Amino acid sequence: MKIYQNQLETQLAQGLSGCYLIVGDEPLGVKEACDNIREKAKSEGFTEREVLHVDNKFKWDTLFASMGTLSLFAEKKLMELHIPTGKPGAAGSKAITQFVENLPLDICLLIQCEQWNVANEKTKWAKTIINQGTYMRVYLPKGQEFSNWLRNRCRTIGLKVENDTIVLLSLRLEGNLLAAAQELEKLKMRFSNQTVTAKDVAGLVADNARFDVFRLTDTMLENNLNRAIKMTRALRQNKISIVVIHWALEKQVRTLLHFAYIKSKGQRIGPGDYRSQGIWQNQQALIQSALNRITAQKLEILLANMAVLDRIIKGQAQGNEWLALEQWMVEFCS
Repeated sequence: MKIYQNQLETQLAQGLSGCYLIVGDEPLGVKEACDNIREKAKSEGFTEREVLHVDNKFKWDTLFASMGTLSLFAEKKLMELHIPTGKPGAAGSKAITQFVENLPLDICLLIQCEQWNVANEKTKWAKTIINQGTYMRVYLPKGQEFSNWLRNRCRTIGLKVENDTIVLLSLRLEGNLLAAAQELEKLKMRFSNQTVTAKDVAGLVADNARFDVFRLTDTMLENNLNRAIKMTRALRQNKISIVVIHWALEKQVRTLLHFAYIKSKGQRIGPGDYRSQGIWQNQQALIQSALNRITAQKLEILLANMAVLDRIIKGQAQGNEWLALEQWMVEFCS
């Protein structure tokens, strides 16, 4: 079955699955989900634990060999399979499928993958786990989701906060769950049973918002102007060069214009077109959404204005480069 992150606790309370597939590139979320599964497995008698790391030299016979080896002091075993790329290959896919289909009652299998996309879910080995066990994908919460994550985290650790405190914490910590978790623990230690106000936080919590230019371009594609402006100002505060931001945004506009020309000819944008531009599958929907909103003519104007911004940055034209950048972003999202 497929479950969301907030359903794992309830699912574990109902009983342990024979196998789990936990995927996602948010390390804290993956770690804590796996820790919860390990704790549940231990409580149900899976006292032995074996961890296998899959790389190019991994022998899949090891998986089946481990199935039959239990120590003298354990009756059940938790087997963990770490596949960073999420791609076990043909031999690995076959081995995992066979292993899961013949999983004995004294073995619980836990698989972790950092890299993952929709195509991975369609593989036979992943489908087998989804059908016979539990699959959960961990996402990095954004916007309101992150605010809710902070509230739940505060509730879990017993930290009392005001609503304004959550707003400020969201602004300063979004994009870095590990830093957020650490800062909340620090606040708990400092304020104990007191209610933490925004004023308390203002001088204590460092700005760890991990905004980068690639997330900025995605936000622009989402047409979220307020968020894009906020991220741009955070980048400036963190002393990220405007040249880098200009490069990333100009590259994105040129990519959109390439696809817009294809559409203008009445042609369909296919997988090969995306590959030629280095567009990952998880970004294709954003590209399509932007193309439905922005015409090729407007993209040409945006690209021309990028050239103007370039001259301002180089001192060849008058103006404030950061203000000009924000004005360009308004034009993009209007």
